[in-house]
Amino acid sequence: MREPTLVRQRIRSAEDVAEIETSYDVDELLPAETILGCLRHVAAQHPEKPAIFQVEEPDFLVPKRTVTYADLVADVQATANLFRSIAGGADSVVGLMLPMVPEGLSALWGAQTAGVGIPLNPFLDLAPVAAILVRTRATILLTTREVLEAKGGVAALRAAAPGVTEVLYVDDLDPRVDLASRAAAHSGPLAFVADEDPQRDALLMPTGGTTGAPKLVRMSQAGQLRVSWNVAALMGNEPDGVTAHGMPNFHCGGTISLGLRTLVFGGTLLTLTEVGFRSRAAVGSFWDIARHYRVTSLLATPTTALALLHGDGNSHGCVLRDFHVGGSAVPMEMVRAFHDRFGIWLRENWGMTELHGTTTGHFNNDTQPRVGSVGRPLPFVRVKAVELDETGRWVRDCEVGERGLLLTATPTAMAGYADSELDRDFFPSGIPGDLPAEWRWGNTGDLGSVDRDGYVWVFGRAKDLIIRGGHNIDPREIEDALASHPDVHLAAAIGRPDPAKGELPVAYVEARVGATLDAAELLEHCRTHVHERAAVPVEVIVLDQIPLTPVGKVSKPALRADAVTRVVAGLAHAIDPAAEIVIDQSGARLGVVVVVHDPASEEPVRRAVAGFEFATRVHVSETPR
Repeated sequence: MREPTLVRQRIRSAEDVAEIETSYDVDELLPAETILGCLRHVAAQHPEKPAIFQVEEPDFLVPKRTVTYADLVADVQATANLFRSIAGGADSVVGLMLPMVPEGLSALWGAQTAGVGIPLNPFLDLAPVAAILVRTRATILLTTREVLEAKGGVAALRAAAPGVTEVLYVDDLDPRVDLASRAAAHSGPLAFVADEDPQRDALLMPTGGTTGAPKLVRMSQAGQLRVSWNVAALMGNEPDGVTAHGMPNFHCGGTISLGLRTLVFGGTLLTLTEVGFRSRAAVGSFWDIARHYRVTSLLATPTTALALLHGDGNSHGCVLRDFHVGGSAVPMEMVRAFHDRFGIWLRENWGMTELHGTTTGHFNNDTQPRVGSVGRPLPFVRVKAVELDETGRWVRDCEVGERGLLLTATPTAMAGYADSELDRDFFPSGIPGDLPAEWRWGNTGDLGSVDRDGYVWVFGRAKDLIIRGGHNIDPREIEDALASHPDVHLAAAIGRPDPAKGELPVAYVEARVGATLDAAELLEHCRTHVHERAAVPVEVIVLDQIPLTPVGKVSKPALRADAVTRVVAGLAHAIDPAAEIVIDQSGARLGVVVVVHDPASEEPVRRAVAGFEFATRVHVSETPR
């Protein structure tokens, strides 16, 4: 058995990546093959060192919670013992629907030690939560009383997910259901022989699902740990590291790239409130918080970075070494403006849940990143642009710099989806060449290219491409043009359905605080700054607030639903002004229900909305006007 070692190496260049790959096997970089084993390694050396600080309003400079490494390991073991006990000694399946509290990590790792953990978005409605619990056969749900009661409480949950036999709460007054009270009876070493196969399914992480049931990604402890090591080499693995933690724990960015990455290397995780970067007060006080706790590393979405850029704080006295952004494109003007103001380069990275998280990034060599790209592949990662046929089979590799569908090969590719029928959409076939053992090519669904220096350029999701009469339009060109307007805070472009052209480009914008936007002026701005004539939006829509996902990315599915509603409403109201438009997102495809009140309007409305790709149903209301 090899001596447990923890390799610390920062990536400053492509040569560093090559050296890592030739000097180490992927399994030789960390002291153990399981999450608990790695945490035990750190705790044995620094048991009393703070692992997690949690801060809350109103005083961000005094931690509300402090968890040491000894506490963390004890909590993981106790929750694992509790979950196994509840499951009658068998592998447990635990859903965790929690705000950003320390138990969101310790109990998740306890669940993976005892069986399988399922992180759930606490902002979801009960129906999708229950559907996930049923599909995964979860028998335990860990949440807070406040979160569950907002969804109807225990009775509603058990009616929708009868397989859940035990509901536990974090920080509850009733010791019968309080996690800490129940786990106290199971403290100490593991009371069972854990399955330490690092490749087994340990985590089922929901992804997508904005317009239908989410996909469940089968994730392993090996995949999580390998990505954690890579992210640490990219974003910071120094023992004095303090990571600002504002991305949610139901997302791999919060759980793996921030949480696990920091703690495996013995750093301190600074959780910025129970709602993370959703807290406007925490974002507004970020630089004061960063100065006080000596934050060295940060990963956030571009919307969070933009809020900091438009805020009042300053970075004087901060020791922040790495500010990485991911989840959506970062405009060049924003990167430069952020550096001009704060002296810090925003470094874009790229990854996906199906790959256990981050796979490329900009190495911090104290120079300006190659703005517009998502960086270069991390160790044990390969990226190429290809052409696939309609069945997902390889046709050819693209030339250097040529746009195509981006594929990623890495040993951290998921085992598959919980619904194996979806696997064929992710794993392409017929890719030539031999891969090392455990490596698999995965279809990222992104359009992009790889340049001569190995930088990866992402031009958007294949499904986000706007196709106007056969003309492919990159929404990023429209978004970058609008983002250059001084009064625009956020911009997003989508394809609005059109029966003649298929899609027409439309743009949504949100104003900066204190600014007023004029749609006509912005449309003229686009005519000047969008270079492809076909890409100039046919309409610019000003919203008070552009919808965001729980992670903080622009929610394009929500904007598509809005665009479809506007189109159908315009057609239906020309016939029946009282017609009601309802978006149906219960299935795999976006649907629309048109309710008319005059029976004579039913057939004319049906004909008016026919010919679109989305499904439309028209029926007469039983309630008279």
